[in-house]
Amino acid sequence: MSSNSRPVGDEKSGEAFSPEPVPLEDLFHKYGIERSHADNVARNALELYEILAPVHGLGSEFQKLVEMAALVHDAGVATDFENHHRAGRDILLRHPPAELPERLWPVVAWTAFLHKKKVGKKKIEDLKGKDFGKMPEDLQDVTLKVAALIRLADALDYSRMGSRLGKVTFKGRGVRFEIIGQGAAVDAERMYKKGDLWHLLYDTELEFKPQSHQS
Repeated sequence: MSSNSRPVGDEKSGEAFSPEPVPLEDLFHKYGIERSHADNVARNALELYEILAPVHGLGSEFQKLVEMAALVHDAGVATDFENHHRAGRDILLRHPPAELPERLWPVVAWTAFLHKKKVGKKKIEDLKGKDFGKMPEDLQDVTLKVAALIRLADALDYSRMGSRLGKVTFKGRGVRFEIIGQGAAVDAERMYKKGDLWHLLYDTELEFKPQSHQS
């Protein structure tokens, strides 16, 4: 932990503490993160990050952040499966990945919180009254954009059947993704649901078309 680290609050207890960064591999082992799913979500997130770059506008300096947020988004599953988005947030607020710069530590934690439940305008408004709202506005913006990508990337691996992005077509203000693999129909439907945050942030409509006959 650097000397200029500032104490942050625990959302559940209100307790103030100083984050203690932990190497990614140690986070995997300590919190039982499912490696195959994490790797798939990271792969999906980086593909979506690249394909949708003209829309989301996140610079190349945030590519590593997107990957890291994907790898640890399920950090809370073994601790509290039902509320793993909250557990993951609390874990990552205390033990952010050491590979990221300190400024981006809270982004990873709040991305984990935002990856699971439905996200609407009210939820985002409510976040402003939490510690999320104490972050600089530019980091709040980055967090929502990263979370929008992670939600889609996570949904693409919902079936755990190795679904992948196929052909991508840009048309007007829309983007059509073909989803390939045995679980494509399930995962495409999930991506529609988890695209709620994306569609709150951008006027670019995403469409997901399963191509389940392909492998």
